[in-house]
Amino acid sequence: MTELTAGYRLDEVEGNLLLKRPNGYVLAAFAAEVDFDAIRRVAEADHKYLRAVDLEEKFGAAADSETVLLFAEDVRAARTEYLLALEEAYRG
Repeated sequence: MTELTAGYRLDEVEGNLLLKRPNGYVLAAFAAEVDFDAIRRVAEADHKYLRAVDLEEKFGAAADSETVLLFAEDVRAARTEYLLALEEAYRG
């Protein structure tokens, strides 16, 4: 088993795997037989999404309208990537 994205962790609870963000927030629950690489991709996609949201919050409000749209598009794209990774993990 390889490592998850920095700070993310998997906890086993009653035969299920809980994927947690660095702050302890439970991001998703998986059956024990879900492929670890699929779970790792979910963590990576969520990390990318959180970075995009953080950048939008830090710099979006003070930016020109075109830049605001670019930040919003980055957040949407990262969120879509996360949801697709999650769907792939659940479908197996």
